Amino acid sequence: MPNKMDSKIDVIQRLLTSRGHQLTFVENGCRLSLNVGDQVNCSIDFYVLLSAPDQVRAKLSVDQAEPISDPVWMSEVQEVLEEALRGAATVEAFSEFGVRGKSQISYAHVIMAATPETIIKRLQAAEKAFEEIQHVDSRQFRKGLDQLNLPRSSSVRVALMRIFRDSIDAQDLLVSADREADNILNADQWRVIKEIRAQNKLPATHRIIDMLWEAVSQKFIDRARHELDS
Repeated sequence: MPNKMDSKIDVIQRLLTSRGHQLTFVENGCRLSLNVGDQVNCSIDFYVLLSAPDQVRAKLSVDQAEPISDPVWMSEVQEVLEEALRGAATVEAFSEFGVRGKSQISYAHVIMAATPETIIKRLQAAEKAFEEIQHVDSRQFRKGLDQLNLPRSSSVRVALMRIFRDSIDAQDLLVSADREADNILNADQWRVIKEIRAQNKLPATHRIIDMLWEAVSQKFIDRARHELDS
């Protein structure tokens, strides 16, 4: 790894690594090897422009001399990148550059999120939460919710149980928390989460409640901003 990495590239490489992608390091950036469709020998370099250090580029290299003529394949590449960088950056459409050596090269702008470090912190929290629930079974988790006086019919309780049940790894836990946050629609539900978060002392439920709280709070903020802008 380089001694000093640009913070934007650091966010990209940490996020890709957390989501299970294999990376190598290149000058001013990192390289993601892809296996999409029949194009098994392709890679994407993420790097900062030396002439414009506020800008990030993605370079797609495909081991063939002919132009990439399959729009479906290119769409699949974009979908992979969208999921891989979700929450931190967006890769715009690639533009063909031409052949370098034996590879067909395309470039794209990478638009970083306003606060990309947030997704890294949330992933780290999800990893800790997932590690903790590995030692808890469904009965213990339900008992923990009982101690918080959450009725079995409570929508908040149902959301927490779904997050616990549906999470097979840290990434799934994060996705599940965001998905359940979409179902928390009113201030009463939000207050319930706030109250149980304040009174909860059980390690088995603590981090999952925190993750749902943060996801719901962000949804409320986003909705308020949307209403102000519309």
